[in-house]
This record gives sequence, structure tokens and C-alpha cells, in this order.
Amino acid sequence: MENSKQVQQDNNLSIYESVRNVPKEAKKEIEAGRLKGKNDINPMWRIKKLTEVFGPAGFGWYTEIVRTWTEASESGEMAVFVDIHLFVKKDGEWSKPIYGNGGNRLIANEKKYENGQQVYIPYLDDDAYKKAYTDAISVAAKALGVGADVYFEKDVTKYDTQQSADAQPVQQPAAPVLPKLTSKSATWKSAVAFTASLKDDAETISKKIRLKYTISDEDLDLLLKQSGKKS
Repeated sequence: MENSKQVQQDNNLSIYESVRNVPKEAKKEIEAGRLKGKNDINPMWRIKKLTEVFGPAGFGWYTEIVRTWTEASESGEMAVFVDIHLFVKKDGEWSKPIYGNGGNRLIANEKKYENGQQVYIPYLDDDAYKKAYTDAISVAAKALGVGADVYFEKDVTKYDTQQSADAQPVQQPAAPVLPKLTSKSATWKSAVAFTASLKDDAETISKKIRLKYTISDEDLDLLLKQSGKKS
């Protein structure tokens, strides 16, 4: 009885054990954030492991995009998210859908200095959708154990960081000084382009602009008109 139970457990873990270890050349050290010093995984290594175990994409495994959407923050930054289902074939039988969610920043505010003044310039990442999709594949593949050793290390670090944060009071940073924006500012054109990219109504956009810049009512009205958000 014990032997048959062990055999079943070994069979259940066969895929997990074959894909859990990540070679050194497929790892990349994370240089910033809470996981600084830990490792991330080259996305093509995940594709290679899925192909090694199940077969070529489209024949042994494939994905279906379930949903794609964007979300904007009050700062004007925007992220794109993707939900997918991953399907794999084992012993000639296709699996049930394995869910994965990925995300990436689509519009980010990059800090720069112009004329000695700190300003934030919106940057559009034209690879954001591809990165979000790749991220979703990695999350789905993680359920099969792909790269499990690295993910387990990340999880421990994440929880340790959280426990440390709970144990010690965190001093809140001072509110940032918003850059002044006028129609004569060097950043005016980029601000117009940023405003034009927003999908909200004029009132909501005005609030977002005031969260990003110090701007007069007159210049705000001009900004809305030049960006096509107000007639």
C-alpha cells in the first residue's frame, strides 16, 4: 500500500521535479525593489522547458488570451494586464485551462531634470503588451513547477520583508513638490501628448493633471483644448 502511494506521489511530481531547477545562465539578478539581490528568470527558458516536456508550441502546449485591459493611476501612469489560459498535453490528453495573469507598465512617469528643475515625463512602453503576455505565461507555468526553486526563494524573501515591515514603524516620505507647468514650459508639448492619451472626461483629466503639475486655471484650460479634451 505504501509503495503504491509513493509511486502515485512520484508520478504526480514528475513534471514539477523536471522543471523546478533553473540553470545559472537563465537567471538574472533583480537590481531594485523589495526583491533586490534575488533572481528573475529569462522568459525564453520557460518556453524551452514547456517545449522540452510537452512538445512544440501549438502541438504540446498553447495559450488562449482570455482578457486584456488597462488601468490608470491618479499620477497618470497606466498599466496593462493580461489573463490567459495555458493548456498542456500529457499522455495524449489536453489539460484543463491553467490560469495565468501578467502585467506591465504601459505609461510611466520618468523623472528628469530640465533647467535645474525636476520634472516627470510620461514614457510609453510599446512592448508593454508583449511583456504582460510573457508575464502571464510565467505565472501559469509556475503552477506546473516551472522555475519553482527560484519562485520559492522569492516567496520567502517577500514574506520576510513583510514581517520586517510590520515589526517596525515606517516613516512616510514627504509629499513631492509638483513641477510647475505653463504654456511656456519646455515640457508643455509632452504634457499635451500625455493629456491626449488619457481616456477620462475633462473633469477627471483636470484632477489628474493637478495631481501631476502645479498649473493655473488658464493654462489648464489651454492644455485641455490643445489635447482635444475640450472644445
